[in-house]
Amino acid sequence: MVLKMPEKTQQQKTKELKTFSAQVVTLDTIKNDKRKLTLLHIIKILNSVSEKGLTHLINILREEKKVDLGYNIVKLGNRIIVRELSEDIKALLYVGLIETEPKSKKLQLTSKGKEFLEGLQVIDSKLNEILKTVEEQKSKIIAIDEEVSAVIQISQQSARRR
Repeated sequence: MVLKMPEKTQQQKTKELKTFSAQVVTLDTIKNDKRKLTLLHIIKILNSVSEKGLTHLINILREEKKVDLGYNIVKLGNRIIVRELSEDIKALLYVGLIETEPKSKKLQLTSKGKEFLEGLQVIDSKLNEILKTVEEQKSKIIAIDEEVSAVIQISQQSARRR
């Protein structure tokens, strides 16, 4: 007596090429984007800052100082969400004007970013006013960043123990 095992039916997997369109970001597009330029100047003033710190700064500027940088702010409970900020940060990272500090996860200008800003020589009274306001709010943002740093340290220590 011979038992036949049912033949395995193999499903054929196909690899489909999925295409999508994305805007190409170059230094020229950033030169012409006032919001990204302002963000670069803000990061320069703060030296290094977390994305959460920037989010809170943008909210403080809009709510308390009535300075609108062109970002849409969504609040969910205690969370502040600024989608365009994430997109702008990714664009600046992509072209190499800013970098993420590996240990603290904070954003800072690269040498290329510093040279880029020095080469622009933008004289804009509104930008100077915004940067002056950012300088005034620096201590609040540093406090938020210290909180972020503490959370990162705790998570790294608990990861090492596992």
